[in-house]
Amino acid sequence: MGFSFVYCVVCGCPFDIPPRDEVFDEEHNWASEDPLEDETKQWLCRIRLIGATSSLEKFTTPPFRMPRNESTTPGLFISDLADWSITEGLYFRLGGSSYRVLSSAKDTEDILFPLHDGCLTILQHVLTWRARLSPEGGSPPGLTSAYKALCSQFACNVQEKRRMAKESGFYGSTDYMEYGLEFDHGYYGARKFWVSEGWEPTKTNEWYCNDPINIHDLPDFIWALLAEEPPEDGREESTESNTNLEVSNLKKPLRSGLEQLPREILDFVASFLPTQSTLRLRMCSKTLMSRIILDQQFWRRQLLDGCVAPHAWELGDVDRYSKTPIAPNDKTLGHHNWEGLVRKLAQRDHIIKEDESMPPPPWGLRNRCRIWALATRLVTTSES
Repeated sequence: MGFSFVYCVVCGCPFDIPPRDEVFDEEHNWASEDPLEDETKQWLCRIRLIGATSSLEKFTTPPFRMPRNESTTPGLFISDLADWSITEGLYFRLGGSSYRVLSSAKDTEDILFPLHDGCLTILQHVLTWRARLSPEGGSPPGLTSAYKALCSQFACNVQEKRRMAKESGFYGSTDYMEYGLEFDHGYYGARKFWVSEGWEPTKTNEWYCNDPINIHDLPDFIWALLAEEPPEDGREESTESNTNLEVSNLKKPLRSGLEQLPREILDFVASFLPTQSTLRLRMCSKTLMSRIILDQQFWRRQLLDGCVAPHAWELGDVDRYSKTPIAPNDKTLGHHNWEGLVRKLAQRDHIIKEDESMPPPPWGLRNRCRIWALATRLVTTSES
């Protein structure tokens, strides 16, 4: 068994918690006095393996006994929680057996990959969101598609490593592909902290390893966004924004009969549409633009239904983030700017970069947005 360090194929972070080293100064340590006891880091040790049931036996030693499979998709294997330590290198433990990850096996193109349980959760949320965006009758990607995309990336890594070896004339061990899958995106910054001895903690990279699932300070951040001044009364609602709400232009104009519907019926129809569909519908004509009003009730409803800011799935109970009473029939909805909240939460890039246009986001939310973007790229690759 090797003694190579291994990193998650989704987020690029480690599977253990780097201890504090008093030899180094504060700049080269995390803020936690004892990272091993920090509850925001425990998610790093919750590990899953994903692979194909047909080839699983090839990555362990006999006698083989099929481990528990958490997947309900035929042919796809998702392990129960696995164990790992640096002394085991590329081997992860399931029950009493060890399984080799990130390695080729004879007579198969399947690979066994390690990932965090939290990253799997975010990947599943992304897949659910993509399914909502898919046209009726379409075939949205699933976990099997994402797994195949990982296998394809592994094959590309192998070819690239061979090319690099041929060009350099050196066929020994190199940094490339030694610790995990390589991507052009570099895991949005996490790749540069990979070293053979483990993740290299610094004051500036701790947020990469903060729990992206249980974000305890998320309510305070939401309240800070909600507490901002609402739009001025009577101002014209706008559909133009730098925020990407994943809206594309309709290719066919709608029948003019829709424009003749009473306002109440139009509002009723729009209440059942996803945000993107409502925005596209408004852009079909000047008449619909003026008759379908995107008031604060609309934006709050979209937030409650999970139609916008899908990465903030806890907001189904958004009322608990408001510290003032909200009257359901009041168009001002407690004088909160729900549209502003939606548009700021939708700016995942701004959250990741801690943009000055909003209050400092929780580290866990920054990390979730980063992993969401990485999972989205993986899913998009599987669709092409």
